Amino acid sequence: MTVESLGLHELLQLLLAIAVSFLLALPLGWERKTVSEAVVGLRVLPLVSVSACIFVILGRLVFAGEDSTSQGYVLHGLMAGIGFIGAGAIVKDDEEAHGLATAAAVWATGAIGASVAYGYYVLAVALCAVSLFILEGVPWILRAFGADRSAHARGKGR
Repeated sequence: MTVESLGLHELLQLLLAIAVSFLLALPLGWERKTVSEAVVGLRVLPLVSVSACIFVILGRLVFAGEDSTSQGYVLHGLMAGIGFIGAGAIVKDDEEAHGLATAAAVWATGAIGASVAYGYYVLAVALCAVSLFILEGVPWILRAFGADRSAHARGKGR
């Protein structure tokens, strides 16, 4: 099956999936860029989500009708590659590592894009919401209870 052989309905579904994967990654990118001031943020996270969505869609198109093992390999390679992008966000100095939450957000946006590509929109929305809660809500709760001993709480950023 090729893109040219897709009907209008299928093409619109693909475009919708790409748009949804982009829109669900935006809040995470916004949080990383504005709140944490991470280098990875508003451009990278939507790109990761949309790319993951497209790679999964391509895997579904190329391996249509075959067993799920081939599609599993695509997903496996995709998530490993996204892990390498996330690793680039981690910086270690003498005392501690920074950027771990950003690296995890990169991976989460990849999972959002893949979920959308497989049609699991509810899962993608839930992952976006849970990720935002973890990035914003958990630090707030820790500070409220005086339990935050992270570099951010000591004034060194996230």
